[in-house]
Amino acid sequence: MKIVNPCLNVCIILILLSVFFSCKKEVTRWETDWSIPFVTDTLNFYNFHNDSTLDNSTSSDYLVVFERELLDISLNDFFFIPDTTISQTFSPTIGIGSVPPGFTFYNEVEAHELSVPDVQLKKIIVSSGQIDLKVFNPIGTSAYYTLQMPGVVKDGLTLEHTFFINAGTTEIPAVANEQIVLDGYAIDLRGEDITGSVNVSGFNILQTSLSIMSDPNGEAVPITTSDVFEVEAKIKNLSIDYAQGYFGEQVFSDTSTFNIPILNQIVSGNIDLDEVPIDVEITNGTKIPFSTEISILENTNSFNTTISLNSALIGNPQLISPATGAWSTLTPSNHLIGLDNSNSNMTNYIENLGHTHSLGFEVKMNPFGAATGSFNEIFPNSELRIKLKSEFPLGLESNGLVIVDTVQVNLSSDIVENLIEAKEATLHIKAVNSFPISGNLSLQFLDNGGSVLYDINDIETIQSSLLGFMDNEENLMKNESVIEVFLNYEILNDFDLIKNVVLVAEFNTAPGIIQSIPSNAYLFFKSNLKVKTLNSIP
Repeated sequence: MKIVNPCLNVCIILILLSVFFSCKKEVTRWETDWSIPFVTDTLNFYNFHNDSTLDNSTSSDYLVVFERELLDISLNDFFFIPDTTISQTFSPTIGIGSVPPGFTFYNEVEAHELSVPDVQLKKIIVSSGQIDLKVFNPIGTSAYYTLQMPGVVKDGLTLEHTFFINAGTTEIPAVANEQIVLDGYAIDLRGEDITGSVNVSGFNILQTSLSIMSDPNGEAVPITTSDVFEVEAKIKNLSIDYAQGYFGEQVFSDTSTFNIPILNQIVSGNIDLDEVPIDVEITNGTKIPFSTEISILENTNSFNTTISLNSALIGNPQLISPATGAWSTLTPSNHLIGLDNSNSNMTNYIENLGHTHSLGFEVKMNPFGAATGSFNEIFPNSELRIKLKSEFPLGLESNGLVIVDTVQVNLSSDIVENLIEAKEATLHIKAVNSFPISGNLSLQFLDNGGSVLYDINDIETIQSSLLGFMDNEENLMKNESVIEVFLNYEILNDFDLIKNVVLVAEFNTAPGIIQSIPSNAYLFFKSNLKVKTLNSIP
């Protein structure tokens, strides 16, 4: 029989109770560290290459090559020839009696005026168009109608069309429909008659010559004063390749607005730039004199400050000479209105950093009025174009230039919940800057309505590339920065309310030095949220 020591049993019980009660009072705890990708981006100017804004093809540094077309009008924009209906009617004043077969009993020329408001056309060449003919025959025998249009010529031949129409009656005339294609016809609108003589001072006159012959194989029929012979011609869809005459004192005017979107992100500060010219280039491919006048050129920046360009060249009309030559030898005239620091307040205008620009202009055709004569000419390749152009090196001195950008926060609900429960978190930023400009950064956290919940201003400066090292492979100066931004408990606790992060960057260059921008410069920005959590088991 084994004897158990009572004292030993008591000790064992006490130890077990001690362990039990100590487990009830203490909690097992441990910390975990983890990292969440937040924002990664590369900022450069490549998006502006195809916008006629920046050019890096001819230099190691950027050139600003800005070009906007303000006006481009061609031949058909100068005037419009509406659809026109003309008719030629014959009814004998006395009875003709019996008309034998094959007898031409009518042959007359009539003039018709084309309605082209404020334009005096002498000659045109038709690129496309048609005449829809409708012919009425009131006599009891078939007939041949011949329509000739004096002065309407193609390949040396005057337009002439003969067509056959059946017999009709006075009460119910026979009707025939024909179509004539006018493509390629030259039309003299001065009033040329059947003999070939021309009314030199005439314009907008279209002539028709109508002859009617009874059917040679028909019967003799009487023609009375009640018989009406008619040709109705509808000239439709007329488009022209060439026009000569006097086209009036037409005026083309507009206020053109164009935007430079990147400048809309600038909220404060200023820059100093080298010489910046702006050219207004007028190309006249017509043989018409014009005058042009710039009425206003102004820009408005992101804080609604508007500045106008002041110059003696603004508000004063300038003469634009006609083109020279003709057809394949046509040579447009070019006129340049050059605006720069020598004749305007150009530097102040550019340094306003306007993202919205407005240019008002007026172009007047035949500024000398009818004294121009009837020598206006427009050819198939004639255009009147106005362009706004500027080209200069992208070099600047920045003083407190502030740019903002907004990034949407896209984190899963699980990650947001962990952030809210986190013990601490930091925003780890790695930046590679190859711009010769330093940047002071701050962050704003916005809610869904755009209100600022928190500001973080104590962020280290991203230094200029000029203070870094030379990367021979990319042929760029670079400066690398690693920045840690602490996120306090209040920010973490409201992370479910944060929908957007605004990056505010203040850029500065060395004082008094205008820096050129390398054509392949960029700012690489990568950030992660580093989070520490406290985990426990009761």
